[in-house]
Amino acid sequence: MPSTAVGQSNDGGSRSILSPVFLGPATLLQSSAPLKWGGILLEKYVCRPGERSAGNVVDAPVLVTLCSPAWRGEHVAADGTFAPHSKTVGALTVVPDGPLPAARSLRQCDLLYSAFDQSLVSEVRSEIEGEVPPSLRLRSYVRDHAISDILNLLFEEVELGGVSSRLYIDSLAHALTVRFLFLGERTGQARGPATLTRRKLSRVQELIESRLDADLTLQELAAAVGYSRSHFLRAFHATTGVTPHRYVLNRRVARARRLLAETDMSIAQVAYRCGFSSQAHLTLAFRKVCGLTPGEYRREF
Repeated sequence: MPSTAVGQSNDGGSRSILSPVFLGPATLLQSSAPLKWGGILLEKYVCRPGERSAGNVVDAPVLVTLCSPAWRGEHVAADGTFAPHSKTVGALTVVPDGPLPAARSLRQCDLLYSAFDQSLVSEVRSEIEGEVPPSLRLRSYVRDHAISDILNLLFEEVELGGVSSRLYIDSLAHALTVRFLFLGERTGQARGPATLTRRKLSRVQELIESRLDADLTLQELAAAVGYSRSHFLRAFHATTGVTPHRYVLNRRVARARRLLAETDMSIAQVAYRCGFSSQAHLTLAFRKVCGLTPGEYRREF
């Protein structure tokens, strides 16, 4: 475990757990640390040319994504000399925890760093059904469209200031960790039972309905039916056709529609009663589901 838990606040990047990975001077642009997600930390930096000496030690596995069109640098070759190295936008680099080799950056670029808490990695690894992926090792210039999509969603949440539910972040972080563990490997996961039984689905639905105004977690929903998070995510989607987050969001919007039609509550009060973080969050979700804002829906009703 790192001495500073991944996802907890730091001092703006100057003493970030990511610092050992940097190849030169870096300026923090945005960070998920204020959102206190826990388990995962996303930080975007503008990184200037420089060199990382051999022997730097990173305390958590890190995924590095190139956000600029191109990058040029050098890495240590087998004979100990520096060899040229280049990447293009979207390239992924897996950096396992432990000592890092020397490397140089010859071009300024924007990089998105994703650091994973060891406890999250261990928990997800233990939940994987079937062949467990091998230990992480240094990999450069890997591409994975699913990881890129998940990172875009998480970073959008950082830019919005963390308006979505904990269930949404938990689900994305879990999916990202699974993909990260298997990145560049040919192995896959064995599938458990494809769907939830009617009784187990009812149990989950009852829990969701009783907690629509609360910040449900993925672990709570999975525990309600005795499944791991990985198994639950697959089984729930196979049974309902939607993710747990989307199902909860749809149920919250359905409750909001009823309250808007049947009560004189303010839209802000409706948002609170339906588990949304703010009136703006309700409006965003309501428009996506219904095609109208809450105010427009109330006037038309």
